[in-house]
Amino acid sequence: MKRRYTSIIFALLLFAMPAFAVFSGSNLSNTLKNLRVELQRDYKKISATQQNLAGKYGEQHDRMVKIIKDCNELSLMLYSQKPDYTFDLSYALERVNREYNEFNLDRMPYDRIVRALDIEINRYARLIESLRRLPPELRDLEVVPDSLAYHNDTLDLHLQHTESLLQKALDEEVKALDDTTESRPPFVLDEAGQADRDSCLFYAAELLKMYADNKAIAVADSLHYREAQLRLKESYDYAKDYYAVLQRNVFIDGQTPWSVVVTHLGTYWKQAKDAMKDKYDIDYFQSIDGSSDDDDVLEEVDEKAMLENGELSYLMAFVNLILLFLFFMILWGLAALLLWPVFRLVRPVRNAVAKQQRPYVTLLVACLLFLLIGGGADDDGIIGTAANLASTFIWLLMAIITALLLRLKPERLKNGIANYRPTIYAAIFVISCRILFLPNALMNIIFPPFLVLITLWQLLVCFTHGRKADRADFIIGWISFGITFVAMAFSVAGYIFLALLILVWWYFQLAAVLTLTACWHFLVWYKASKLDSRIAAYRDSITYVTGPDRERLLFGASWFYELLRNVAIPVMAFMSFALCFKMSLNVFDFDEIFDTVFYHPFLLLSGKDGADSFRISLYSVFLLTCLVFVFNYISKALHVIWQQVRYESFMLKHNKTTIRNNEINLSLGNSIISVAVWFTYLVIVVIKLQIPTGSLGLIAGGLSAGIGIALKDIINNFIYGIQLMGGRLRVGDWIECDGVRGRVTDINYQSTLVVTENATQVAFLNASLFSKNFTNLTRNNSYEFTKLVVGVEYGTDVQRVREVLESAMEVMKTKDKYGRDVVDPAYGIYVRFSDFGDSSVNIAVKQYVLVAERIAYVDKAKEVIYTALNKAGITIPFPQCDVHMKDD
Repeated sequence: MKRRYTSIIFALLLFAMPAFAVFSGSNLSNTLKNLRVELQRDYKKISATQQNLAGKYGEQHDRMVKIIKDCNELSLMLYSQKPDYTFDLSYALERVNREYNEFNLDRMPYDRIVRALDIEINRYARLIESLRRLPPELRDLEVVPDSLAYHNDTLDLHLQHTESLLQKALDEEVKALDDTTESRPPFVLDEAGQADRDSCLFYAAELLKMYADNKAIAVADSLHYREAQLRLKESYDYAKDYYAVLQRNVFIDGQTPWSVVVTHLGTYWKQAKDAMKDKYDIDYFQSIDGSSDDDDVLEEVDEKAMLENGELSYLMAFVNLILLFLFFMILWGLAALLLWPVFRLVRPVRNAVAKQQRPYVTLLVACLLFLLIGGGADDDGIIGTAANLASTFIWLLMAIITALLLRLKPERLKNGIANYRPTIYAAIFVISCRILFLPNALMNIIFPPFLVLITLWQLLVCFTHGRKADRADFIIGWISFGITFVAMAFSVAGYIFLALLILVWWYFQLAAVLTLTACWHFLVWYKASKLDSRIAAYRDSITYVTGPDRERLLFGASWFYELLRNVAIPVMAFMSFALCFKMSLNVFDFDEIFDTVFYHPFLLLSGKDGADSFRISLYSVFLLTCLVFVFNYISKALHVIWQQVRYESFMLKHNKTTIRNNEINLSLGNSIISVAVWFTYLVIVVIKLQIPTGSLGLIAGGLSAGIGIALKDIINNFIYGIQLMGGRLRVGDWIECDGVRGRVTDINYQSTLVVTENATQVAFLNASLFSKNFTNLTRNNSYEFTKLVVGVEYGTDVQRVREVLESAMEVMKTKDKYGRDVVDPAYGIYVRFSDFGDSSVNIAVKQYVLVAERIAYVDKAKEVIYTALNKAGITIPFPQCDVHMKDD
């Protein structure tokens, strides 16, 4: 084995010798030879990839040119928008913001590229200079341009002559060789070394030129990108300022109230007509019939066709909307033709799909075909925006219909969908207005009366179809009416675009609500049909523990259901508000508003130096609220895992198959788990809200100062609570303190709860239990001494009474549900003479009884004693008193 390792090491050393030669320089000839091999390999590799690099640089250059063109186009589009066209203005502002953000994300790191190329250029220049100065020194290098040559100014001051000092010394040594043959040869490269040096110079020079060319391209593109960045930054700053104005117009100032519009309807109708003519240039397009020979008109047509966002694009958007509608109707008819024979002839489909469901299944198929064939577009202009908005509407419509089909019975489907039909038509109208970029003047006239009609329709639907629909649909229908009424009120007050935003948000939210309702319905069905039987079987398999402890262990069978019910659905329901709000803002290109509202802190407290700050935003509130559901589930899961592990280890250690409810102390472990889980959540809260840790230190210092005064009792109870949980007391133990006797039901960090024999609940402070020396009745092998006293009349045979009672009390020697003897078999039941009473001889029945069974045992034992004495004819006297009358 040693020989094998030695051979491997020797082979590695032989293989690595050229590399050692390069780095150590122990042998100049070998160093040059190895350097030539390395430079040749690098030259071949870089030469092979240079063409690919040139292609990438070309692609990057073309992309840079496109960005500059887009920058100029965006600038023209942005600065040409009129303030009365809110849809157009928001579209232009969003385009500028998106292009600027994408530019900053995708911009190549030119600075790092140029720095890396400078390092390579400097390295190869120095390498060439070092190779040139190897003796015999080369005076001129034609392979390297002067601009790339390396010059050591400090060294060149001493080399002002044509020949260097080293060269002169070498010449003198060569001359001395002629006079003596015993002199040592000078340090001069041999022919092989000079050939290797020339090869190294060639490869190094070529690599130097490649790196220099790449640097020149990178520097040029960097300058162009810098110019494009400055232009985009200028437009971006303008857009940011204009966004504030747009937000004020939409959410604060609003547009013209409907009462003013109605009062001056003729004036506002003329403004709407002028705006439509200016926007869509109807007269202009009517003047073009394709047969005019007017060169000016043709030239104008070409100019207008070149404007991507001009009148031609708006007209194309209008035509595209009509074509999308016709295309969808054709697909709906095609789906009906395809599915009609399937519903009629295919028996499984006919049995699975009821007649009431078939129209809506057909609609779903039409929606699916629309999305597969023409759903969405890669075009980033107005036409692509229209297609994407239509696809978004179709997706949400499919979600609504699918959720209702899965949840509702066929006979309730019609009434259920009727509840949401006004909202769907309102969404169609709003998205159509957005696709057509309708001007504000026209929206002020047509939108408020449209919303009045939608509100009345929704109210009528709630009365006519609401009670016939499912209860959930009935509630959601009235919610739809309330939201529609609010939107109508805003529109009448002049806040047209805020009303539009509310309607679109509710359409998105409605799809989310119905989807989550269907999921909840499916969970209920799954629990009733599948999970309950599984939980029952799992409960029957748990035979080692009973009662509440066994019920907690059922989490092992229902953990996935609990995850969906208590975590997934609540989190999705909570986050759906933010998601739907973002999607509705995206419809109107108000993305910046969402970032401002959702991510910007609405509460911000900064320190004096501005470093530490406490910030709360909607994002942090939503996130931390969702984490509450997650950590609550984690806490429950860890508690069950701890309980299961503790039970199994206890049974294995004590060789038991059953566990009593109060036999294992779980309080301390459960408390540690709770503290660890929620302390982790608290740390996340501190980090997410950026709570200053310095302030926490000051607070902790203040608290520590007040521990000895204000928090003394609290800290004492906390410490004693930990000691109690550590094993001195367990849930289920019977205790006695201050004359109160009861069973422990809960131990927390401040108090211990006890349920007395009278079923009342008493709370003892943990410190008071220690100060009053409570008695743990359960810890004495779980048995308690119990004495029952009964009186018999004087003259009765005590021995006979003892035999009767001992025989009768045998029936009390039973077992509890855990198999333990209710009466301690070590002592049994024995009868003793107790005392001489006033009216009877008292006989005591003594035994040790399980504490948990004592109450029921005493009641039954008294009955057994009374019955046994009656059957034996033994009298139980009642108190008697003789009264003697004294005669004076």
